[in-house]
Amino acid sequence: SLVGAFIGALPSLLLSRRLLRLERLSMQDPLTGLRSGRMLDGDVDLLSRSGPIALLLVDLDDFRRFNELGYREGGDRALVSATQRMMASLRRRADRVYRLHTAGDEFAALMSIRDERQALITAQRLCVALRDNGTPASIGVAYCDGSTDPRACELLADASANKEKAK
Repeated sequence: SLVGAFIGALPSLLLSRRLLRLERLSMQDPLTGLRSGRMLDGDVDLLSRSGPIALLLVDLDDFRRFNELGYREGGDRALVSATQRMMASLRRRADRVYRLHTAGDEFAALMSIRDERQALITAQRLCVALRDNGTPASIGVAYCDGSTDPRACELLADASANKEKAK
């Protein structure tokens, strides 16, 4: 019967929906809508094929204060606000922004660029925009000129070291 066939297919439909939801969660941060940091490796491989790239590591300063203002909701509002400001500040469609889940208040921006100077100017503009938004950040820059095949973990390590210098 038609009803029996529908009931028999129901577990399969539920499983398909759950798999789609898990797939979306693995690629996109549910709070901010940004790309998940898990996608960074593949994107570095893809973008570095077309020339120089830069990775900006953005760490919101003194993030604990947002959580203390309103437990987790205050922190969530700050993350969403910072995300909106970053997306408005990074104007090119090709710029990819990620939420990194290792710390929760760290983001990465991956960009195809002309040179290291352009990356530094972009980082400075982003730093000012976040400060003006009330979510100040320290930003580290890693640059790859396109002559080598970069690895995401190496770019993150370089950007992290430069972020610590910026603090």
